[in-house]
Amino acid sequence: MVVCSIRSRSFVAVAAVLVCAAAARAEDPVLVSITGPLVGRVGERTSFEVELVNRSGKPLQGLRVIDYFDKGFHHEASTSPIEQKGTIDLMPGTARRLTLDFLLDEPGRQCHRVEILDPAHVFVGGATHCVEVQPAVAAATAPRYAAPPVVAPPPVATPAPVAVPAPVAAVPPLAAAPLAAAPLAAAPLAAATLAPPTPVPLPRATATTSVTLPATPALELDLTGPAEVLSDGVVEYVATVKNKGAGASAPTSLEFSWDDHMTPLEASDGYNLVASKVSWNLPAIEPGGQLKRQINLRAKAPAGTYSDTPATRSCIRAVLGGLGGTVMIADEACALISSTAPRPRIRTPSEAGLKMSLADLDDPVRPGDATTLVCTVTNAGTEPTGRLDLILILPDQARLDSDRSASRVRIDDARVSFDPIQPIPPGGQRSFEITYKLPAGGTGRASAILSSADLDGTVERTCQTSFLER
Repeated sequence: MVVCSIRSRSFVAVAAVLVCAAAARAEDPVLVSITGPLVGRVGERTSFEVELVNRSGKPLQGLRVIDYFDKGFHHEASTSPIEQKGTIDLMPGTARRLTLDFLLDEPGRQCHRVEILDPAHVFVGGATHCVEVQPAVAAATAPRYAAPPVVAPPPVATPAPVAVPAPVAAVPPLAAAPLAAAPLAAAPLAAATLAPPTPVPLPRATATTSVTLPATPALELDLTGPAEVLSDGVVEYVATVKNKGAGASAPTSLEFSWDDHMTPLEASDGYNLVASKVSWNLPAIEPGGQLKRQINLRAKAPAGTYSDTPATRSCIRAVLGGLGGTVMIADEACALISSTAPRPRIRTPSEAGLKMSLADLDDPVRPGDATTLVCTVTNAGTEPTGRLDLILILPDQARLDSDRSASRVRIDDARVSFDPIQPIPPGGQRSFEITYKLPAGGTGRASAILSSADLDGTVERTCQTSFLER
């Protein structure tokens, strides 16, 4: 497994037959569960499926997956710990599955632990899974040629009648004949020891232990592509499916999907395009074989981004399915899309032709009466304005006349904010009114401030009104 900053790889599960629910603390933002065998033998390859569930209620980005494992587990990439390449983003309530593949090296209780860290290296979830590893079954090859002398002892046992004590004195010739035959019995033993093993029957138990398990496939998926691309550029992604097992795989399916800001252009022959996904039906792969599928996409930076703004991250995912049950292999590659558009120069309100006036309808104002402020915004430029924001600041102690004032305003003490003004076409204008009074009389000074996110600076006007005292 190669560690990379933008992609992650998972391996095929070939012997996952038992489920272990990982113990997770209730407060962990990420629930981690591991599915895999509980018992295995030395020399066997075993796989574990790891499921990550975002139960935090908010998006989680840049999650790192780190696997710590005992020395009885062997991984092709390196010793413990191993960090999955790339990071993982999880929306609230969504899940992500990974597959871990190990070779069992030592007997005993062997455990591995998966921990999830956020970009600040803070633990957000984890789980542990253990396997009872039994010694490998020894092949009974050594006793196969040493067994014949033990299996065929009858020639040695024939002199047994000579041991009868009564006839020894009465019939000496009979006792002598069996004694002379002893060397003849030894000759067949020597011949049996040197004879080839084919005619000698082996014990039934010895033949049974030599049976081997059927060869199984082990598929691996690797998705490669550029890490950076300019807007409107074409990116090429290639998925390579390899069979590193000892047996041929069954037919499978390969699917590509991608984020926004990418548009498909071309793909390898035999593809099926549905919405924003492209898929292929893959044939069986022999041991040591591999298949490749490619897709070309055009990258497009989001609207409103410029050459001096941060690049946009967009990803493409490859999923190998049809492996039986819920098992699947997935890989992901991401590219940073940089905009080539220059940032437009921000104009001042004066350069945009934006003008504003503020005037009162009554001045001076008789005791107890109110005056109406009229604010007029005019577009004297050649292009439509953007969205505008207008704020009126009234004198202290001012009171609004609710019957004669605009209804779509927000009032915060003496600050009156109008709803956003929609774009004004060239030569157009908009007027806004507000009516207020000063109960104690005196001079009231009101201000109007016009601003826009598309302009550099504001337009400000003031209006002074005299209120007569009683």
